[in-house]
Amino acid sequence: MLQAEGENPYKVGDRVQHDRFGGGTVNSVENHKVEVIFDFIGIPKKVLHPFLKPGQPKPPAMPAASNDNLPVELNINDWRASRFVGEPAPTEFLIDGVVESGIPGMVAAMGEVGKSFALLEISRRVAFGRTGTFPPTPIFGGQVVQEGTAVFLAGEDDVRAVHRRLAAIDPKAQRLTEKGDKLIVIPMPSAVKAIKPFWKMVKGEPTETPEWRQFCDTLIKIPDLRVVTIDPLQLFAAVPLNEDPAAGQFVCGSIATLSAHTGANLFVPHHMAKRAKEIVTLADARDAIRGTSALVDGVRLAYGLWYGDVEKARKICKQIGVPYEPNRIVHGGVVKANGAARRVLSTYARADNGLLIDRTVSLGASIPDQGDLRATLVVAIEAAAAAGSPFTKTGQSGLFEMRERLPEELRLLSKARMDALADEVLARGDIVKTKGRGEKTAKWLDVPTGPFAAGLGEFRAGMARSA
Repeated sequence: MLQAEGENPYKVGDRVQHDRFGGGTVNSVENHKVEVIFDFIGIPKKVLHPFLKPGQPKPPAMPAASNDNLPVELNINDWRASRFVGEPAPTEFLIDGVVESGIPGMVAAMGEVGKSFALLEISRRVAFGRTGTFPPTPIFGGQVVQEGTAVFLAGEDDVRAVHRRLAAIDPKAQRLTEKGDKLIVIPMPSAVKAIKPFWKMVKGEPTETPEWRQFCDTLIKIPDLRVVTIDPLQLFAAVPLNEDPAAGQFVCGSIATLSAHTGANLFVPHHMAKRAKEIVTLADARDAIRGTSALVDGVRLAYGLWYGDVEKARKICKQIGVPYEPNRIVHGGVVKANGAARRVLSTYARADNGLLIDRTVSLGASIPDQGDLRATLVVAIEAAAAAGSPFTKTGQSGLFEMRERLPEELRLLSKARMDALADEVLARGDIVKTKGRGEKTAKWLDVPTGPFAAGLGEFRAGMARSA
């Protein structure tokens, strides 16, 4: 994500432009954050000032969002190339390096793989933010890097099923704290008397229903909306998705419009067909997605999840040290992306609570990106120094020698690669070598703002001081 740099140039009342939300007026300023009331949304959103640029005068007032409003007419003269001034906003991600933020996406999977549970876990991470010292295991090939409100529309789970799922992925009951208000999970069978579709056929043509427009109006009013899941797509689409390309394109167009207007990722789970041949590549997985190609073509990103060969699954279970069970091992990866996305083939093992846990690194099948490893190493060094047990680069307290104290993905590195990674974060200034009190040589690793870097570090009792 973009770091806030330089002085904030905006003041209350300034007109600004955002690449995703359009024009707006500055409502308040706090350090690098600017609260903007965007013209289209009509409610405040906080944005880092580097994502803004000077805007044009406010256009004539538009009617408030309502189901009975006439559609706003397209004025092509509003979209001349001269409108796009300054540097374009950098790409932001929901899942770092894998899933771009603010786009429509599909998660296609074989039956009972656990796609809904995985999407609920993504929603939880978005709503609750990162907790603990070390990052959690990757999900869909990376780390969730956005925080805000997540809305999960559970079309098949009643309130009891939703309660069980939330308890399984949130054993510390963070949902009962203030953060719980950021995660909205709607058990549709319990919430309404009858589930009405968002799209249906009228006189042979697919149309949006009043329920869809009402749903959109509600979401647009959430200022920090980051992710929406409609699970499953078929339940809310009373149109021939799998047979009629026009119906698939229409539904995907509705989803894309909502995603663009809210700036949120919008996920729709879908099904994969069973194949006689084993899925080996990401291309095989894309071909297995049910329905016409219009469904896959109509979203910006599609992620696939599928079961592997039984004999291979047995070997994987043995390698990672878990007992074999049918359907325990699942493979996944990005099968389609319009834009930047790491196409990593990941391997998951189902945990006791049913959630898919990424075990790719344990298998040595794929080493994380260097940027991910750098960030993980810096976090581990920062935590160790704060706890009074700092690392040195080499020696008795060295990173490789004390690798059992590091996260799993770093423990798998060779000594040469560990040393090279340490040299890289030192050269970048992400970490520094510091002196302990009374010592003449700088050898203890810390972040530039850490206690040892400030000369205030205290060694924990029993901590070895030689290196």
